Formats: sequence, structure tokens, C-alpha cells
Amino acid sequence: MYRLALTLIIGTVSYWISGQSTFMQSFYGTGTAQAEINELSSGNFRIGLARQSGTSLFDPNGDILQSRNYAVDTFLVLQSIKRYTDNEFFFVGGYQRDSCSMFGEVSIPHTYPLIGRMDSLGNILNAQYYILNSENCSNTAGDLEVMSDGGAIAWGIRHDRFYLLRVDNSGEPTWGKNYGTGGVFQFLKELPSGDLLAGINMMSAGAVVARLDPSGNMLWCKSYIRPRGMVHDAVIVSDDTFYITGTTDSTALNLFTPLPFNYQPKLFLMNLNGMGEVQWCRGYDGMPNPWHSGSGSKIVNTHDGSFVVVATLGEPDYNWFHSAVLMKLDTNGDTLWTRSVMHHGFNHYAKDLLATADGGYLYNGQIWGELPVGQANFAFLYKTDADGHLPCIEHHHSITIVDLFPVDSAITLTSVDGAVPGPAFINETIYPPIDQYDGCDIMTNLPRTNARGRSFNIRPNPNTGHFTVQFPDPLQAESYYSVYDTMGKLLFQRRLPTGATQEEVDLSGFSPGTYVLRFTDRDGVCYERVVLE
Repeated sequence: MYRLALTLIIGTVSYWISGQSTFMQSFYGTGTAQAEINELSSGNFRIGLARQSGTSLFDPNGDILQSRNYAVDTFLVLQSIKRYTDNEFFFVGGYQRDSCSMFGEVSIPHTYPLIGRMDSLGNILNAQYYILNSENCSNTAGDLEVMSDGGAIAWGIRHDRFYLLRVDNSGEPTWGKNYGTGGVFQFLKELPSGDLLAGINMMSAGAVVARLDPSGNMLWCKSYIRPRGMVHDAVIVSDDTFYITGTTDSTALNLFTPLPFNYQPKLFLMNLNGMGEVQWCRGYDGMPNPWHSGSGSKIVNTHDGSFVVVATLGEPDYNWFHSAVLMKLDTNGDTLWTRSVMHHGFNHYAKDLLATADGGYLYNGQIWGELPVGQANFAFLYKTDADGHLPCIEHHHSITIVDLFPVDSAITLTSVDGAVPGPAFINETIYPPIDQYDGCDIMTNLPRTNARGRSFNIRPNPNTGHFTVQFPDPLQAESYYSVYDTMGKLLFQRRLPTGATQEEVDLSGFSPGTYVLRFTDRDGVCYERVVLE
């Protein structure tokens, strides 16, 4: 028999901690690039994960509540999304407009950086593209950081997109700095004083860290691990204490070329003071599995003042991702515990990491393995408890700690300044719902479940508050629907009779706006938006 629930969900609400839940969820049919995890005060998560291009809202158990997709036309794939408030998010990508000449004769569309804002349901509030003082034909924005003043700073994603662009809350450019080619910004963090700490990977200088003033002027810029070191992420303790993660070596080899026998990169945690001077540096050796050069690491502060890092180990002989490793480190860089996700036939690499409000850790990424649809590349979202434990397939991989002694070397970067904004237009599109699976079921060969669920239709939509929910088949079990207000507060519940094929819903007492109608049964979930005018 089916157990059904019809739930109207919108917005966010403060929630109290009732214990640390753990889960392992997997998703087939996703495509957005960075997949950042943003936690809301309700305990829900807005994550840059959708089919092709877009974002999704997840509940505290990792189930998809709602997805919003954007057409890949003049707006290219959404690359990154970051929270400013519960109802305001910045996002970046690329925007194609005009033509651009390459190699003197070839003409291609000109791709500009795009910065926009959306609300908690993915509705676009505004978006603009920016013409940099650059001859580069492709300046897609790949990542961003939200500033305390409500603005944002975006940067490119490859060594030929070496720039920073700061905008205010309305999207007007404050300043732009284009450094040409040969490097790429990996992270940028705002310091308590308003200065900026930037991590840069440069083909000629390896791992680079720089301090900038609020106007983007370089105060100092130093290279530490040359020639092929890489920085990944940072946490800021104060204006004078920074912790930087990265790897000591990288490789440009493709996935199938055997790695050099001497390729033994170490993940590192480096402590710098406010002038960029190295206080100490610890290296973490995962051999015989080298750290995967195609995946960076992420670091977050924990609730007890330590750090947690997620990184990806590769295959012993090839530049192929293998397992995601979660490590808790104290403020001296010593490991307090290590956990890894490693299972035969499933290769993981990690993307983002979040210390959740209930004391656990949420991280995501990609898997190559066997789904009911066959061998596939699919996304994962895993939630651990405070000690890093997952509900299944937990594995221990031995990590050796060594002391490293990087020497800083000052370098100089020069920029061409300026940026001019223009209005960007983003079109929504509709894709089939994402297929959701229980990660433990898949990787322990238990019966597999598909979370697509049965469909339903809302007529009319938009409406004035009176509408009909139509089911393609009679309901097979006792069910109900719940109505929540715009802050996530439960307003009322109504039972649905067994055998019903439709239900009349009256929301005429609610304010105009966009709502999400969610339907759940034992086979999964589906949802529809309903607009009250």
C-alpha cells in the first residue's frame, strides 16, 4: 500500500536541534558546476545542483523539495551560488553576446562574466554581464564570494580568465582587475578589517597567496610551493591568522596516462600570519593513493574550534578520482580523526563541505559507478554526525603526517582595471525531475529505490488561491496535505480520501507569491510550483 503526503512548502524557518541525522543520497541527471552547499535557518539547504543548469532546495534529510532550471542559451551553465541571507543568493556564470575574433580569423561568441541575484526559490531578482578591459574572448565567471556589505566578488575559472570583479548589492561594478593570463583565483575571503585574502594558482609560480585592500590593490603577494603547488581553500581566524589548504604537486596528465613513478603529492595545511609569513605547514600523505589533482580540498571551522577538511584521493597509477576523505584537524594541524568513503565499483570525488548547525558535516561531489540506469556519473550528498560517521560504507584510509617547510617568495602582479555592466536576461526551462537514490542501498546492493514518485497537475496555475490538484491514478492509501506559510510555519493539514483522483485546495487567504506543492509516496517525491496572483 502507498503512504502519501502532499505538502506545501515555502521559505525558511528557524529550527531547534533535535540530534544529528546522517544520510547518504545520490542523484542521477545533474549538471551544475560547483554545487555549493548553503544552509538556511530552517535546516534546509540551497545547493547549486540541478539538471544542466540551476539550483535545488533540499530538506534536512537530503530530499529534493524543489528545483529551478535555467535555459542554456545566452546564459551559460550556472557555475556557483552563495548565500547572503535566507532569501537572497548571488550566483555567477557566463553570458554570450556579440562576436569575438580568435587567431585573427575565427569568429566566436564573446562570453562575459555574469553576476546575478535570486531568492530562496530560485526566482531571478536581477542579473548583469560585465565587459572587462580585456581582449579575451571568454571570461566566464566560475566562482564568487559574498561580502559583508551585501556585494560580491567574482573571478574566472581557468588560467586564461585571470581577473577579479567586485559589485555592490545592486550589481553595479565597484572595481575590476584583469591580470591577463597564466593564473586563476582559487578562493577569496574577506578579513575582519575589510581586506581580502586571495588564493591563486599560477603556471609559473605554483601556490600563491595575496592580501588586497578593499579596493583590490595588492598589499602583498607571495608564492610558496613551486613550481606545481596548488592552493585550494582557506579559513580566516583573524586579520593575522589564516589556514590554507592545497597540494604540493599537480599534474596536467590526462586520466588514462600512467602517473610518473615519483608523483607523490601531499595535501597540506599551512598557517600564515597577516604578512603572509609561514608559521608552520603540515603535509598529509595518502600513498599508495596520491591526492587527485583534478579535485580541490575544502576546509571549514568546527563548532569546537578545530577544522574539518574534505579532499579526494586518486587511483594509485592513474589520474582518476577514487575516494572522498574527511579529516578533523586541531589548530596545530594534527589529525583528530579521518574517515573515507571507499567502496568497490564506486569512485568518489568531493566538491563542497559545510559544518551544519546541528554539529554534523555535509559534503557533496560526484560518483562514477553502477546505477539502475547503468554505469553512470552521478552526484552525491552525504551527511555525517559530529565525529564524521556515515550510516554505511565507512572506510579507514591511513594518512601519514609530515612537516613541510615552504619558503615564501614575493611576486608582482599588474592589472588592467575597469568593467562596464549591461543587462542580462535569463530564461527558465523545465526538465524531468532528478532521479534520487538511497546511497546505502546502491552501494550495499540492497533493493534500489527511485525517488521520482507519481506526478500530479495543478489547474489553473497561476490562480487566485482556488485550484485543483489532479492525480493520474486513484490514491491507494490514507494521505494528507500540509500548508506552510512564507516562513515555513505549518498552518494546517487536511486528509485526502483513499481513491481520490483530485483535491480542491483553497489558499485564497494567503498572500500572492510562488509556492511549491510537494507530493511524496513510497516510490519517491515530485513537486510543482503554484503561483497565487
